Amino acid sequence: MQPGELGAESVEQFVRRYSRVRAPTLDLNLRSGCDPTWPQAFDDEKQRLLAALAGEDVAGVEHIGSTSIPQMASKDILDIVVAMREPAAIERAAATLAGLGYRAHGESPIDAGFSWHWRIGPDGGRSFVVHTCAADNPRFAEVRNFRDFLRAFPHERQRYVELKRELAAVPGQTWLEYSALKKILVVRITARANAWRAAGGGV
Repeated sequence: MQPGELGAESVEQFVRRYSRVRAPTLDLNLRSGCDPTWPQAFDDEKQRLLAALAGEDVAGVEHIGSTSIPQMASKDILDIVVAMREPAAIERAAATLAGLGYRAHGESPIDAGFSWHWRIGPDGGRSFVVHTCAADNPRFAEVRNFRDFLRAFPHERQRYVELKRELAAVPGQTWLEYSALKKILVVRITARANAWRAAGGGV
């Protein structure tokens, strides 16, 4: 591992942060392809979230992660970011999400400034993860850049899919170990995605 391969974090910071992350025990099997119902499932959950958060200053509700990218193999877990303009609203959102069946799991692996909340489907079926953050957190823009970049460039998407399959095939691996091993490629793709966006890509 070379300096800078973990982005702005040092290896020590990365290890410390990931050691704090709590995640439920999940099956790491990937679907063979993209599920065409994922976009509608996101739209339905987005409307549910916005209705519950009515009155809060919500800056955006975004579908991120592999299920947001066409033709991307993924687990049946939809990742959603809810960005709030007011810091106090992030704390209030935790109670709102609990009322919708989400369970708080503390700090999100996306960034120390994100919290994540899981709603696991019956028998481990379709699940949702809501990551809450401040709207001005730079990682909020970066996760959208990453998504849009992979949507725009099939060869980049294919490289990412191949790595995901390789890592998911490792026996006895936890979800956090799987996520940590993806980190270097995610950082590299994010750097290219940020440069692409800065040059006017996807606008």
